[in-house]
Amino acid sequence: MRTLTLRQRQVLNLVAAGHTSAQIGRQFGIAGPSVQRHLHEIYQQLGAHDRAHAVALAIHHGHITLAELAAIAGASTLRSTAGPATGLSGPQSAPEPADGAPDVREAARPPDGRVAARGEAAA
Repeated sequence: MRTLTLRQRQVLNLVAAGHTSAQIGRQFGIAGPSVQRHLHEIYQQLGAHDRAHAVALAIHHGHITLAELAAIAGASTLRSTAGPATGLSGPQSAPEPADGAPDVREAARPPDGRVAARGEAAA
């Protein structure tokens, strides 16, 4: 088995990180067909059938190192816990009505704060 080129390893690392061909192309400033050509050559060299198989074989044969996997996993974890584009993380309160209508969720509750059971009439 021939070793992968530097660019093929770079493409494979981005594939392992979950990037699409379009994203990989933008990253390297190359067209989609060039990314597809790299992937086709990677599949041939590794004997892979698809992206997931190529990543698995690359890990098995040492083309993707444990350090690279850790970096990929760390970056993925950071993206998934970063929250919305505002940079906030964690649960957010319900959005306010766009039309300026008052929030009626609390008004629907009886004065004693008790929530009526299903089928029970509100007092």
